[in-house]
Amino acid sequence: MNVSKYRLGDKRFIAFIDENHIPVEPLANAFLYTIFFHSSIATKFRIANELKIILNYFKSKAINLEERISTGELLTEAEISNFYASMRMNKSALDQKDQIYSINTPDIYSKKIRNSISVSNHSSALVAIETCTGRVRTFRKYLSYIFDYFHGHSIPSQELLSSFSRIQARIQIKEKYTKESKSYKSMMLQESVIENDTYKQFKEVIQPHNPRNPFKKSKFRNYLILSILDQTGIRRSEVCKIKISDCQFFDSFDKIKIYSTPDDSSDPRLDRPNNKRGISHLVSINTSLMHEIYFYINSIRNLYPKAASHDFLFISEKNSKNSAGLPLSRNSVNYSLKKVSRLLNSKIHPHLLRHKWNERYTEYAAKKGLNKEWVEDSRRAAMGWVPGSNTGRIYNLKYEQLTAMRIMQEHQGEIDGFKSKE
Repeated sequence: MNVSKYRLGDKRFIAFIDENHIPVEPLANAFLYTIFFHSSIATKFRIANELKIILNYFKSKAINLEERISTGELLTEAEISNFYASMRMNKSALDQKDQIYSINTPDIYSKKIRNSISVSNHSSALVAIETCTGRVRTFRKYLSYIFDYFHGHSIPSQELLSSFSRIQARIQIKEKYTKESKSYKSMMLQESVIENDTYKQFKEVIQPHNPRNPFKKSKFRNYLILSILDQTGIRRSEVCKIKISDCQFFDSFDKIKIYSTPDDSSDPRLDRPNNKRGISHLVSINTSLMHEIYFYINSIRNLYPKAASHDFLFISEKNSKNSAGLPLSRNSVNYSLKKVSRLLNSKIHPHLLRHKWNERYTEYAAKKGLNKEWVEDSRRAAMGWVPGSNTGRIYNLKYEQLTAMRIMQEHQGEIDGFKSKE
């Protein structure tokens, strides 16, 4: 069973299909468009993939969920516990679960060593807590949906209702457990997410005429994309969604509008980039970069006939699958950064540039002695975070910790220097 994303007119849909592209699991498909009718296509796609894992798990255990719920033979506590344990594992581990626990090392006779290897294999197979929570939540909602489907038209016995309520309560305990166990992750305490020397090289090699530029084609377009990511800190999806009409080629000639359009009917891409929810805002770039964008539109983009059919700024310049002139995909942005990363021998991805922007912003604000509350308000506006978001505190905390460490190092140096003179 696979999850398929397809287009019908201006709309996109998600469906469960078999190897012959024939729709399967009618109740699962109905669940997506009943419970998640008003959700974005990205949410439907995520839920469908979670449900696919869930359904495949129960099939591997020879448990027919629909039959069990329809007959009133509900899941046992042991079955729920086993399900939860499996949902904590990543997809490859679920596909090869027996290999995770079996140790094919006949030459290792020490039980302690075999146990250590087993524990290590199991730990490396675990998914993030948020991923497990999503699977458990989707499972609970799907059970409620099919229970209502089979029993909602009649009046179930009190015994069946009580049993199902207990089942749902047990599942919800697992769901709450994962939520409450969620640990807060701060930024890694290092001098910079991208070392300054590497960052300097990054800004140099993306220049179209730099002899080390890693791109054979589309050098100018890639330079513009990576420069926008660097100067604004916006997300990969947001740069792919920029339209020509969003660029303010007037007044200060340095502003781009960023806003959320969950399912833009003017977007011909099947895998449409979706912004995270946030507030609409303006980002600022160098005036020189805005002039270069204007040049790109009139001198490069206009050379592609299909580019006239839409307003999206960045287009594919390769004609693979007859796509030249169509809006650029997110994967193309990833590919561009991978090529730069290989050249610099340092992994740089879109969100790392977002972290670097915030890092530089914090340092600049500290040097200027700007009010912290004002800095956080302006940071939220620049990043498009919702009012009251505390995400920016991560960067401030990191900067303050590093500053404290530097002060103590300098202080210790003075003490050591004084002692060495005696």
